[in-house]
Amino acid sequence: ELFGWWCNKDHRRYMVAEPIGVDANNFAGTSFSPGAIQWAEQHVHILHYPRDWEAVVSSGAMPTHVADEAIDRPAYVVEARHGAMTGISIGALIPALAERGAVTGPLKHRRMWQMHPLDSFLECARKEWESWSKILQEMGFDRDPPPYPYTEEIVKGYLEKEQQAYRDGESAMLKRMEK
Repeated sequence: ELFGWWCNKDHRRYMVAEPIGVDANNFAGTSFSPGAIQWAEQHVHILHYPRDWEAVVSSGAMPTHVADEAIDRPAYVVEARHGAMTGISIGALIPALAERGAVTGPLKHRRMWQMHPLDSFLECARKEWESWSKILQEMGFDRDPPPYPYTEEIVKGYLEKEQQAYRDGESAMLKRMEK
């Protein structure tokens, strides 16, 4: 049985493979490297501070997964939701790891925008849109293609709505935790 990322609740036996699928509640979790950093930090922390493991085991909050022989899926191959819930639970149960997340979360955000500024991202998306439009016309689509629909203002509006939804979700979670 996989208990979070640990085999049979043994803090020394860590087994993580990138979760399969996408959890539509967390599209931010679709990138590999932030998860890999978190997985490494979680395991190292548990090895260095095994007493923290006791709180994790006794909490009852950790998701579990067993092998599914009917589809030939081993226990360590989990869905994205399992991975998200493991990360959330570990962060909630081990304050030191939650503090680390407070550092890496904003870092991921800044790095993403440094590597992919909105204007160049939209320019690439527009070019791809136009490329597909040209392909469709070459295949016989006889109408003028629609113009690329997104502007910086539109995308900034979407991003603000997403951030507000995230803040609202965080507030709701904190209220539930206070009860």
